[in-house]
Amino acid sequence: NHSGFVVVSLGMNIGGAMGNVIDRYRFGAVFDFLDFHAFGWHWPAFNVADCAIVVGVLLLLADGFRPHKTAD
Repeated sequence: NHSGFVVVSLGMNIGGAMGNVIDRYRFGAVFDFLDFHAFGWHWPAFNVADCAIVVGVLLLLADGFRPHKTAD
C-alpha cells in the first residue's frame, strides 16, 4: 500500500528514465539543453528528463525519512 507521494516519485523516476531511453533510441544520444552559468560557476548541462529523475529521487529520500504508521 503506497502513498500518492511514493507513486508520484516513482512515476517521475520511471518517466525521466524512459524519456532518456527514447531519446537515445531515436537520436542516438540524449540531448542536454539546459546549461547554466552564474557568478563564475558552471553546472553540468541537463534536460527535463534528468530534472524529473533527480526530483523523484529526492522525494523518495524524503519519504524514507518521514515517520510512517506501522500496523500493530
